[in-house]
Amino acid sequence: MSSLNFKGFARVALVAGLSLGLSACFRPLYGPTASGQQLQDALAAIEIPEITWPEPRARFAHYLRSELIFALNGSGAEAPKRYVLTLSYNQGLTTPIVDTESGRALSATITGNLTYTLKAKDGSQVVATGVATAYASYDRFQQRFATVRAARDAEIRLAKTLAEQVRTRLSAALTRT
Repeated sequence: MSSLNFKGFARVALVAGLSLGLSACFRPLYGPTASGQQLQDALAAIEIPEITWPEPRARFAHYLRSELIFALNGSGAEAPKRYVLTLSYNQGLTTPIVDTESGRALSATITGNLTYTLKAKDGSQVVATGVATAYASYDRFQQRFATVRAARDAEIRLAKTLAEQVRTRLSAALTRT
């Protein structure tokens, strides 16, 4: 019986020792960055220039920029800018459900691919780059205004989702700087 207790104790001690050894490998995402700066201050130091995309994407560009500004600096306080975020966007629309009698699409799904690059303001260093992808679905109605409004709401949801993905990825990249 005592040999079983010793083996159990040894296993617990081994697991505790390994977990303590590995705990130094992890850094909390919302703690200070490697340089000691608070992550919220580093995110607030990102400049998001006006997005000038062609007319079909201009409304989405407005939604996306607004969501990114809020996600990165929700306080609204001015902060000195150390980074510049550049964005490019590609969108697709699919209609997976079609009414067989009328041939009209009953729903639609917007697919958004946002390519982002975070650089130092002087352009000397690329801090992060990547592609965020998200989807937003909406129903299409016989009433045209209802369909237009549903599509716009889907764009807003898509912009929020993409902004959150970019914020999370930039947070991970900035904790290492």
